Amino acid sequence: MAKNKKGLGMGLDALLKMNVQDIPEDNDPVRETESNEEKVIAGFVELPIDKIVPNPDQPRKNFDEESLNELAQSIKNFGLIQPITVVKKEHIYEIVAGERRYRASIKAGLEKIPVIIKDISQRKKLEMSLVENIQRENLNAIEEALAFSSLIESYSITQEELADSIGKNRTTITNSIRLLNLDVQIRRWIMDGKLTSGHGRAILSLEDNDQHLSFASYIINNNLSVREAESTAKKWPFKKDTKTEIKHENKSLQLHKAEEKLQRKFQTKVLFFGNEKKGKIQIDYYSTEELERILEVLDINL
Repeated sequence: MAKNKKGLGMGLDALLKMNVQDIPEDNDPVRETESNEEKVIAGFVELPIDKIVPNPDQPRKNFDEESLNELAQSIKNFGLIQPITVVKKEHIYEIVAGERRYRASIKAGLEKIPVIIKDISQRKKLEMSLVENIQRENLNAIEEALAFSSLIESYSITQEELADSIGKNRTTITNSIRLLNLDVQIRRWIMDGKLTSGHGRAILSLEDNDQHLSFASYIINNNLSVREAESTAKKWPFKKDTKTEIKHENKSLQLHKAEEKLQRKFQTKVLFFGNEKKGKIQIDYYSTEELERILEVLDINL
């Protein structure tokens, strides 16, 4: 996904200028503040790590364990060079930006870490966290879409207002939020990196929502590029055998409902052939991982 670095940088600068804690200018680089827990060191504040808590609305949901361990080792060797940003909430400090560094610092066994304390609104806190993650390319497409949607719904702002606030193009916001219309399994594949946001938009181009899962699985199984997926979407679904199609279309309403329920349960395409007295059930899968997931739902071990 293309990054608007210039726009985001301008947006972040504007946010960082808001209500930064004043630090008196004196010749002493370390001095006591109002709280004994806070020490100003070279413009930053050092806090006990057990007084810091993650932001429950953090846009980023997935933290790679191997990457965290590598960062923790670096912090053990050199310390936490870049402070995290927090806001004070009664007797604790909630993270605005830098949760990954916070988690790694815990792994590294640090008791105190440098922070910047800001006095900002909940909305600005979410915006800053979102911008930081976007600039670091730490959010997957679904996490980003959820963050955009949350800001718009929580604060009754327009996509245009959000775009201006975080330095994004409005069309980018719109296309991102559209991904939330995808089936939950397809969203999970995007979060896992099996599909991209471009693949998601190609899937959304299919008018029949019932075709989304099978098409997404086909993209993964055949390792289609975004351009290939867009081209295939124009002729999807592929033509089926006429006799099979007729048998399928003659199903009763009850069997159609059963199909829909099983498709939601297995998160893949399911077809009934025959009637209530006799027939067969077809469950599609397009990868080893998908087969294993279906077998797990059925409580079957190979």
